[in-house]
Amino acid sequence: MNFLITTKHYLKRFFTNPLEVALMTLLPAGIIFINILVFDNIANEAGADNMYNSYNLAATAITMMILFMFQLMSGVYAGQSIFVDLRQDRRWRLMAAPVPMSTYVFGAIAASMIFSLTTAALILGVSFFAFNIFLGNIAIVVVAVFLIALMSQFIGIIISFFAKSKGAIDGIVMAISFTMSAMVGGFLINIPVPQFIRENIIPTGVAFRAVGVYDPINTIAGYRMNDSLIAIGILIGMTFLLGIVTLVIARRRPF
Repeated sequence: MNFLITTKHYLKRFFTNPLEVALMTLLPAGIIFINILVFDNIANEAGADNMYNSYNLAATAITMMILFMFQLMSGVYAGQSIFVDLRQDRRWRLMAAPVPMSTYVFGAIAASMIFSLTTAALILGVSFFAFNIFLGNIAIVVVAVFLIALMSQFIGIIISFFAKSKGAIDGIVMAISFTMSAMVGGFLINIPVPQFIRENIIPTGVAFRAVGVYDPINTIAGYRMNDSLIAIGILIGMTFLLGIVTLVIARRRPF
């Protein structure tokens, strides 16, 4: 019951903040819209065709890349909540409450996950109807988005244990997301890295591999499910290891 109450509290905090809602919905939607228009214009001028089996390949890749980039930022909210509530002056009131501190941590994670997954669903839904993107195997997409968002929660929490200010959490998490996206070709700046590292080591790159960003035609044709499952397995392993690291740090650095 206490877990549900704390989760509801954090959900209300996230969904009633216009800036946070805009950051996770309007901003990525705007970036996706502008990039798709630019790529479609370039393709039209070059006489190229972005369509395959009625699906817009460029729009699909752009949507997935921007989506995962922002999902990797979603841990900002869990990290901020823990920092503000459990590391600043408010922590003395919460520590006096008849509720374990872990209840607040798990409540913040659950609320941040619900918030990030809701915004992801909105972005995918709008892109599907507006630009005819290919969603492929919905289960694969859902699991990939879920794991990237969960990894981001762990990253945000880890940073919250060491950050000196709330703004530092924002900056570090966003820097990590931008850097990883650039390393796998999902942002304006493309940092070249070996293909193996891009598709098997960097979380966003593994997620792109899982949903077929790197091989869209075979994905639409249904010829690469085994590769998607391997990528999902890698993401599960990464998430598990990051969760263990988070747990160890949390025990060694109590609030």
